[in-house]
Formats: sequence, structure tokens, C-alpha cells
Amino acid sequence: MRNIYTLVVFAIILSSCAVKNQHNYSDTLRSRSYVEIDLQDIIYLGETEISYEYSRYLLFGTFIISINEEAPDNSIKNYVEIPYSTLGSIRSIFEPNMKRALHKAYLEFPNADYLEISASRIQTQQMFLGRRIKKSAKVKAFKYKYAQ
Repeated sequence: MRNIYTLVVFAIILSSCAVKNQHNYSDTLRSRSYVEIDLQDIIYLGETEISYEYSRYLLFGTFIISINEEAPDNSIKNYVEIPYSTLGSIRSIFEPNMKRALHKAYLEFPNADYLEISASRIQTQQMFLGRRIKKSAKVKAFKYKYAQ
């Protein structure tokens, strides 16, 4: 019985000697890198509309109808990623096929530094045992003036 008490006391003593590591990351990368940009430093290149249309049957299968009003070519798939903030509405429209549609903006404005989604729209058409969905977005392209 005495061995059990000794073991319990020894276990309590060892467990109370835990080491606490605390790291303070208050100096983030954002505070170290600072660039000041005015509206005169941004050049508006233009605007385009991207779209993706598909049909869904019985909540199971989907069939791609068009990407940017053209039949999709699944032999070559190009995706474009836009770094965006935590805006839920913008994040929800960018599924993989909308990223494929965004390739159109990348081709029209190859020297753009910044692409911005200014508006998005989702159209739904009810069909028998399914629906037809079209997602579209307006994309604006900008370029930064660099000091030489």
C-alpha cells in the first residue's frame, strides 16, 4: 500500500513540473513590409465577364454545359487563383470551374498585376428532376505603376 502512495505522490510531483512554452508572434510580416500606394499609382486596364454554366440532376451528377459561353475542352484545363480576403460571397463562387473561367481574364489582361471581382451573379433554372445553374462574375484588371 505504501508503494501505491509513493507512486501517486511521485506522479503528481512529476506532472506538476510541466514546462510552458509561450511564443509571441506580434511582429508579423505585414508590419515589416510596407508599401504606400495612391490611386494615381494604379492603372485601370479594363473589365471582362466570366461565366460557368452547368446542370445538376437529382442532386448527384453535374454536367458542364459551358465555360465562358464556349463548350469546355477537358483535355487542357487552366486554373487561375486570385488571392482574396475572407469575403464569404466571393469565396463561395470560386469553385474549380469558376477558376477555369477566370483564365479568360488572365488571357485578356496578361500584364495585369491585380484582378478584382466587382460583381457576381448566380442564375438558377428549375428543370424536371434537376436544375440548370449559371454563375457569372465581372472582373476588373489593374496594373501598378512602378517607380524606376
